[in-house]
Amino acid sequence: MPLGQVELALRVVAGLFVIVAPTLLFLGLWRALDAMRDDELIQQVNRRAETMDQSSADPEWPVDALTDDSPLSDTAPSVVTCGACGTPNIRDATYCQECLTELE
Repeated sequence: MPLGQVELALRVVAGLFVIVAPTLLFLGLWRALDAMRDDELIQQVNRRAETMDQSSADPEWPVDALTDDSPLSDTAPSVVTCGACGTPNIRDATYCQECLTELE
């Protein structure tokens, strides 16, 4: 076999390796991750996510609790409205959380 054909054969083998090796490594990784999968942990995470979704859909704190005229205003934080942009801020704030204007 002439030297040119040997070089061509080596290049073809190297090209096949470069094409096939990453695919085989990926499939091996996929199978290893599938074997390590913990179904009980996945179920716990799904249950926790469902609980969080249900609790966010039904808030414990009333939406009107931040207004000064609500019956819960004694326990709720007081609100002051920014004169520049109208954003409600807690009464103890020095600067507006939206526009950074100094509050009165």
